[in-house]
Amino acid sequence: MSAKPRQGIKRAMSLSAPLARGARLSVSRSGWKRRTLLIAAALAGSVAIAYAANLAGRNMLWQVVRACALDQSATGSPLPCLETNLEAGYAVLRPPFGRPDTILTPLKAIKGLEDPQLQLPDAPNYFALAFAARRWIGASKDRLALAVNSRLARSQDQLHIHMGCVSGEFAGRLDHALGPKPGEWFRAADMAPGLELWTFRAGGKALGAIYPFRLLKALVGDDKLLARTTLAVVESPSDFVVVAFRSRTGGWYATAEDVVDGKC
Repeated sequence: MSAKPRQGIKRAMSLSAPLARGARLSVSRSGWKRRTLLIAAALAGSVAIAYAANLAGRNMLWQVVRACALDQSATGSPLPCLETNLEAGYAVLRPPFGRPDTILTPLKAIKGLEDPQLQLPDAPNYFALAFAARRWIGASKDRLALAVNSRLARSQDQLHIHMGCVSGEFAGRLDHALGPKPGEWFRAADMAPGLELWTFRAGGKALGAIYPFRLLKALVGDDKLLARTTLAVVESPSDFVVVAFRSRTGGWYATAEDVVDGKC
């Protein structure tokens, strides 16, 4: 790839640099703030209003999640989410306006893919839960794609999986980036200078039988590198492919938009 970034692939100052430095993120701060307030305005009488009034900064999504859980528990309504599953511990939501962006997020506070809670033996398989909830994106005839942004790419410090169909551009790249053996990580051609592309074929296993967050930890190891890696799962006709975009320096990095097309 040339030094000029295409849409989605970004160049950051550093992991410690403020994310407000000109990067257009997959879940924009202004977008979530505006959209969640619009959700609240449309839900007059809902307990979500009390939370939406206090939304700020990188904690906006977590406040919406709390509102969904409270509404589900108190009234039996998932609003302002599309679905709130208290037993399985997740919610599915979508901003009512703007770019299509359906996400699945835990009902517990999990900061991001680098959060140690995701490595616990009893941690839910959130990718499998997102696949099971694919009815919300209508992707029955298309290759499903799920992605979690790295710390570099995200604007919200609450784990969330972007759900959609695999973008046509990335589907073409992925077809030429698969390793010869399933069950092993394979390094494909770099996406940009310092931005590695890794793929892992599940070998016909169901998504519930693999755990992408643990696979990523085994690949990356170092927690600092983990925070600079965007993780995705792409469905193929006969397999699932786990994809990792690892930014070695924190310079060039990938976002969920590089994989997921929300317009299923």
